[in-house]
Amino acid sequence: MTEISAVLWQALPILLLILLGMLIRKTNMVPKETIAGLKKIVVNVALPATLFLAFSSMRFRAQYILIAGFMFILCTVMLILGIGVKRLLAPDNHFYPALFAGFEAGMMGYALFSSFYGAENTYQFAVIDIGQVIFVFFVLTGFLERQRGERASTEKLLANFFRSPVILSILIGILVGGTGLWIRIAAYPATEAITDTLQLLRGLSQPLICIIIGYELRIQFRKLFRPLCTVLLRMAILLFLAFLVSTFLLTGLLQMGQEFTAAVYCMFLLPPPFVIPIYMNKAESEDGEFILSTISMHIVLSLVAFLVLALCKF
Repeated sequence: MTEISAVLWQALPILLLILLGMLIRKTNMVPKETIAGLKKIVVNVALPATLFLAFSSMRFRAQYILIAGFMFILCTVMLILGIGVKRLLAPDNHFYPALFAGFEAGMMGYALFSSFYGAENTYQFAVIDIGQVIFVFFVLTGFLERQRGERASTEKLLANFFRSPVILSILIGILVGGTGLWIRIAAYPATEAITDTLQLLRGLSQPLICIIIGYELRIQFRKLFRPLCTVLLRMAILLFLAFLVSTFLLTGLLQMGQEFTAAVYCMFLLPPPFVIPIYMNKAESEDGEFILSTISMHIVLSLVAFLVLALCKF
């Protein structure tokens, strides 16, 4: 079996699950409310289980704080860049800059990374994810609410941050992993049962996420130019930044392994957060269609880029 065919066979289950999601939508097999419920299971149950397992099995290092801070700054700079690009491609769409900021790691990144690089290596992707998660909760959310005409208070942002199952799973995972507590109690039968349960929940992520992605793909082929320009520009900028980050920060300064380079490229190839359309009012239907079309197109191109990445042996 050639290398190319091996990667394609590895990607085939993901593509088939996405096609299944598209088929479910086309046939009206399940209502939108069911898909919304599946999303809640992923975000509130399956993804937290994945993150807890990732962080509880590793020793937290000081370098990870630097990586998180750098990712936060990079996402902020990308948001500012999006404000500048907005004047050229979408001057009337107030939500447009958000398309350049942040990454959809939760509903797409973890499933793809674990598929190609193994669930046991998820923590490397999770380390890259920390800074952008903080950015989404404190900067991107505030930006989106201001565009909607609301003002997010610091107290509200902090409350949402610490109530999030994703954040709690990261913090608890870092605590029990960094102190070595989880390793010391892992051999007990009760702990093994908890670990087995969490692994089963983690296994839900990939199929559910792929089905949801397929169900929600929306590409308007009649209005293709601006979304395509936006996606290609974002991906080109982020691929260049991924090269700089992996070469000078991870490999050069921090002496991190090749797995972290793969995690950076995987992260930077992802589409913007799927939460963006949620903040758009019904009155902004045209802008909302543009945002959805851009994210959907980015999903397709991200999948293609992941295949190329796997073939390049990152």
